[in-house]
Amino acid sequence: MNVEISKFFFDIGIPIYDCYGLTETSPGITMNGSQAYRIGSVGRPIDKVKVVIDSSVVEEGATDGEIIAYGPNVMKGYHNRPEDTKAALTPDGGFRTGDRGRLDKDGYLFITGRIKEQYKLENGKFCFPVSLEENICLASFVQQAVVYGLNRPYNVCIVVPDFDVLLDYAKEKGLPTDIKTLVEREDIIHMISEAVTGQLKGKFGGYEIPKKFIILPEAFSLDNGMLTQTMKLKRKVILDKLNDRIEALYKEDK
Repeated sequence: MNVEISKFFFDIGIPIYDCYGLTETSPGITMNGSQAYRIGSVGRPIDKVKVVIDSSVVEEGATDGEIIAYGPNVMKGYHNRPEDTKAALTPDGGFRTGDRGRLDKDGYLFITGRIKEQYKLENGKFCFPVSLEENICLASFVQQAVVYGLNRPYNVCIVVPDFDVLLDYAKEKGLPTDIKTLVEREDIIHMISEAVTGQLKGKFGGYEIPKKFIILPEAFSLDNGMLTQTMKLKRKVILDKLNDRIEALYKEDK
């Protein structure tokens, strides 16, 4: 859970304790609790479970790496899938989660990204879109977001605005209330980009913060094929559909 959201619930007297695990780990790996918790983390390893951070699979000098779990809760392998089993399990029985994280000095685990979803910008620096997107969605006027920048000079951001909030703003300012017209206005694009930039400053490196934006008049949904059944973004589908508009943003620099 986002740190700001966790703090909000703690402040109103409703503590929410983050945990972490996967089906392959039965499913628990780490857990926060009322007697031992750290906001922003997913807790410490549960009894008889050990977590190791493998920094060999990330960039040199990183303080995090792939999370590997050891313990009696770890699966023996995937049924009739020997190649997948070999890729997922280390020779000494650890499970490669595919998630990226770090351990603090007290053993609390912090999730920093997803190994498969990370990408490099043109300058060779890594970006983790999910972490950026979670924070962007806390900005004013933003409902959904997708960040992209693979092998590019900078990130761009696709934003689905909070339409109710945007319409209220438009009425207050005497602007047109047609959504398609609103999202194409330069002043609206600038306002949303400023809100996103302000949300990310101080939390992410300058190279991670999107420089250009696409504002959409329609939310990502199951009906338009942009979300999975578990309401997760279909990143490739979204990027493929908006490829021409994304390319146009980068071509503006040439």
